Amino acid sequence: MKILKLTLFLAIVAGLSGAALSFVFDMTDPIIQEQKIASERENLVKIYASAEFVAVEDTDTSKYPSIQGIYEAKGLGYVYKCSVKGYGGPVVYLVALDNDGTYKGFEVIDCSNETKGFGSKVAEQPFKDSVVGKNIGDPVDTITGATVTSGPVVAGIEEASAHYEENFK
Repeated sequence: MKILKLTLFLAIVAGLSGAALSFVFDMTDPIIQEQKIASERENLVKIYASAEFVAVEDTDTSKYPSIQGIYEAKGLGYVYKCSVKGYGGPVVYLVALDNDGTYKGFEVIDCSNETKGFGSKVAEQPFKDSVVGKNIGDPVDTITGATVTSGPVVAGIEEASAHYEENFK
């Protein structure tokens, strides 16, 4: 009888705990999603300051696993949101291609799980400068000592370029 009472007590506590966690998640998830979208918009504006952005949803990205979303900067080009697995976790970034096939911008949204001073270098200006201004087909170099992070980032940039050439060029 005592085991039955303890089992029932634990089941009630577990159920209440699960309900409380579910309630907190439901309350905080929309706020977290809004902050992610705001961060994305903030980075889009860094690339194309005065552009009007429209999400492109009618192209197939199934062959390109790094591509998480595409935005058209009206009359200017396209911005790809990519996510790749770095050394410490996902690296999320935007890469922009002008209508002439030139890399217009590169902005990292999140690389918080990467090792400081190594993988986090993909968010620093020297790496951005190695991307911006190049044309599709020009090689983008990885970062020495941080190839586990920068290699997938470069591969994601190449996926965005391939998708751009296939769909928008």
